[in-house]
Amino acid sequence: MVETDNFQPEDQKSNDSLEGLVTEKIVRKIESIRVKTSGPAIRISRTLVYGLTATITILIALPFLFIGISRGLIEVFDQWVFSERSRAVWFVYLLSATLWSTIGLLIWRRRPKGAATPKKGVSHMEGNDV
Repeated sequence: MVETDNFQPEDQKSNDSLEGLVTEKIVRKIESIRVKTSGPAIRISRTLVYGLTATITILIALPFLFIGISRGLIEVFDQWVFSERSRAVWFVYLLSATLWSTIGLLIWRRRPKGAATPKKGVSHMEGNDV
C-alpha cells in the first residue's frame, strides 16, 4: 500500500511551511523568555531544597557518628590499654568532656565584648514603681 499522507499540492506546502515557521518562531521566543524568567527561580529553589535536605541529613547523622566514634574508642581502649571495661568507658567520657569543653571555651572566647553583661531593662529604670 502506498502512503499518501505526505502528498500535498504545492500551494498547501508553502502555507504549511509558513505556518510552521511562524509557530516555530513563537515557540522559540516563548522558550527563551521562560528560560530567562523561570530558570533562575528553578535554580534557586533546587539549591534551597537540596541544601535543606543535606543540612537535615547531616544534623541527623552527626549524633550517630559521635556515638559510633565513642563506642569504637571504648572498644579500642578496652582491648589494648585498660584491663577493665569500666576504666575504658570513663576514659572515653573524660576525652569527650575535654573535647566538648575545649570547643565550648573556643566559642566563648569568640563572643562579642559585653555580650555576657545584663542589659538594663524597663523594670530597673529609676522612677518606675511597678
